[in-house]
Amino acid sequence: MSCWVGIDPGERRIGLARSDTLGMLATPRGVVGNQDLLLSWLQEIDDEHQLKGIIVGLPRNMRGSYGPMARRSMQLADWLRERVGVPVYLWDERLTTRQARATGSKGGIDERAAAIILQSYLDAGTPTVEDPAPFEEEPPAIDAK
Repeated sequence: MSCWVGIDPGERRIGLARSDTLGMLATPRGVVGNQDLLLSWLQEIDDEHQLKGIIVGLPRNMRGSYGPMARRSMQLADWLRERVGVPVYLWDERLTTRQARATGSKGGIDERAAAIILQSYLDAGTPTVEDPAPFEEEPPAIDAK
């Protein structure tokens, strides 16, 4: 039986969550401190449950624009795509950290946020989603005539 994994990339930690094998319920699964540990954790999940796909939280501002952490999420998704043989999707993570803090349930904020991201994806019916357009390094010049 296969499962989905949710990831909440942070500045210091990467929050982790896993779905049940029916793909209905997301559960917080801890945090890792770097990408190598993330890859090891994903391999363990794949060995145990067969990984179906990975959902990476994509931070957006309330108006829909991308915040400064969005680039990190996009880079992590690309890095994972080069190393794992399953789909990797970016998923809007607006307000998930706030929700995770509000729940006050057992576990850390990062892993609860990862579970909220994954649960949102599962509740949406596990859609195939396109990545947003890449960031431009510099905004285009404006012709001031």
